[in-house]
Amino acid sequence: MAATQRPLTTQTTAAVLASTPLSEAGRQVLDQLYQPILGVTAYSLVTTLWSQVRLGSDFKLELTHADLLKRLNVGLQDLITARKRLEGAGLLKTYLNQPDHLPELMYELQQPVSGALFFKDDLLSLLLLEVVGERQFNQLKQVFLPRQINRDGWQEISQSFLDVFSVDNRLIANPPQIIESTKAEFNESANTTIGLTGEPLANDFDFELLVEIAKRSYLNLADIQQYRQLIVNEHMLYGINETDMARLLGQATNLATNQLDEAQFKRLVAKDYQAQTQGAMSVKPVQQTTAQDKPDNRPRVSEQEAAIIDAAKSYEPMNFLATLHQQKGGFVTNFERIRIENLAKAQVLPAAVINMLIYHILIDLDRPTVDQNRVDEIANMWAQKGVKTPEAAIEEIHRYADTKRKKGQTRAGNRRQPVKNVKETLPDWAKEDYQPKPKAELTQAEKDQFNAQMAELKKLRNGGESNGQH
Repeated sequence: MAATQRPLTTQTTAAVLASTPLSEAGRQVLDQLYQPILGVTAYSLVTTLWSQVRLGSDFKLELTHADLLKRLNVGLQDLITARKRLEGAGLLKTYLNQPDHLPELMYELQQPVSGALFFKDDLLSLLLLEVVGERQFNQLKQVFLPRQINRDGWQEISQSFLDVFSVDNRLIANPPQIIESTKAEFNESANTTIGLTGEPLANDFDFELLVEIAKRSYLNLADIQQYRQLIVNEHMLYGINETDMARLLGQATNLATNQLDEAQFKRLVAKDYQAQTQGAMSVKPVQQTTAQDKPDNRPRVSEQEAAIIDAAKSYEPMNFLATLHQQKGGFVTNFERIRIENLAKAQVLPAAVINMLIYHILIDLDRPTVDQNRVDEIANMWAQKGVKTPEAAIEEIHRYADTKRKKGQTRAGNRRQPVKNVKETLPDWAKEDYQPKPKAELTQAEKDQFNAQMAELKKLRNGGESNGQH
């Protein structure tokens, strides 16, 4: 949520609404497909909200969070985490009311997508595969696949609509005003329906501009509408702008049929993305302060920390992740893409702060991948601390390291022996016996190298080489 939210308490009031009731088909998708990726608490929360909203008039109900905690038998923080998972999965929208107005929050329940759309959506299907494995994934797929009916040797003798029902031909040609206005209302409602995963379209992507570019080329406008959510997903993952998106769509369009080849489009995006990471700047670890430095006397950021902050502000999260992996000799896994995508969709941390989280896990903690547990733990901690900038993220890293160090010293004093296990799990800069290397003045050659790296980074962000890559 973009607005600043007051701390959630058990007495925080909320209105729960739904525009339409949950259908039997929707409940089946929720139970079979969403439940594995949501987890127990989030699944219990969404089913509880649906059952409660049916008790209210016009599918609307007001309650306090204490009511939900009693029904779910969980703590407040577990409830908050579960709510965020529902938001990320597109099953819930949360709105904040104006100050001093009640109820304070509004929870708008969203319909699950159909089984077919769930499996067609890259993010949902990939996440389901990660959670349940290939065997159960195939079992679930068979449940929702349409059954093939063998009609060989049979002749259809069904009657058409007008064979059975009598309708005035004049009214068909000129429908009454109430019919036209009703159609318009439903069309307007359909236009506000969001993509496959229930996610809002990206605020920073101008679809009108993409359509205008398409009109000046051979691109099929119907394809742009049909693959609207796919386009949004690729933009959010890779930061593709409207011009480059039109170029990639054009390259993936079959000139003979003028139809977009979805698989070819994804391959081109991946190829373009890999090309962007070639020759990316070398990223050095943030130089942490010593364990003896006091937070109050520590400079806000060092020169190397400032370089990392610039990088965090210049990259899209996926490009930043790829750059760090490249420097470590690794690669971005599909599951890492999903985790970063889900974190960005949750809108709890700005992109630059997500980059700092990625950096902290891969470089500071020296992990091979951005794993789910650390993403959840650190993102929740930073969100609760109100971390909104890379500078604040670095301060929080320092603060957390200081806290861990002091706790280690306390335990060591109580037991009168070194706490080796604790020290070994910390990064070097957070260990008690860490001694910083003497700070040497940067040579002119080192400064020139650094400036060249930053220039390369900014060039990648602003458009890359003359080949049109961004």
